[in-house]
Amino acid sequence: MPAPLKSPCHIVLIEDDNELARLTSILLESEGYSVSACQRGDLAVDFIRKAGADLVILDIMLPGKNGIEVCSEIRHFYAGPVLMLTGRDDDITEASSFNQGADDYVLKPIRPHVFLAIIAALLRRRTGANETSTDPVMLGDMEISLKRRTVSCGQTVIDLTSSEFDVLSLLLQHAGEIVSREQCCEQLRGFSYDGMDRSIDMRISSLRKKLGQTPNETQRIITVRGRGYMLVGE
Repeated sequence: MPAPLKSPCHIVLIEDDNELARLTSILLESEGYSVSACQRGDLAVDFIRKAGADLVILDIMLPGKNGIEVCSEIRHFYAGPVLMLTGRDDDITEASSFNQGADDYVLKPIRPHVFLAIIAALLRRRTGANETSTDPVMLGDMEISLKRRTVSCGQTVIDLTSSEFDVLSLLLQHAGEIVSREQCCEQLRGFSYDGMDRSIDMRISSLRKKLGQTPNETQRIITVRGRGYMLVGE
């Protein structure tokens, strides 16, 4: 099982199912994380604001306020990773989660090894960004600050979700090179690509739209059919 990066990292769990919350807390605590839990969506925002979380896990179906609404509201003050829990395997739910600032999602019933791998990957990405020495990075007219997690194209600041920025950061590490779906899944989600995962494609599509074209009117992120994605500067 993946081990936490720090001991203890504090995880806030928002889950209204008592038994699932209990079992999830036991699983996380067995890996060295500290956990605090809340069971209502309408109480979750204040709970997260006061908790000092390293990572937030949000169920989507909550009493009082759904998890997607909670995610949108906490993004005004919380910049850490948000992992969504959902029993709904559909593109609309996934896209809504990412659009409101979620970093990743896990389908119920939870598979412990996948769940823990995603959590470890989210925390590792956050720590790695803070350790980058060259900052900001210039790629053509695009300026990317990994420490501040900001990006601008020319004079325009681009508003990215946390998950979109993580995709951009990975592509930036391999600028001018093809990054496969397998690499994206392993580094951004913490486990091997199974051929069915749509989340990477959705993030790439959203990121490409927000970044727009280079001054030469070419896409900043190109898809190499059957191979993966490439970030270009000019």
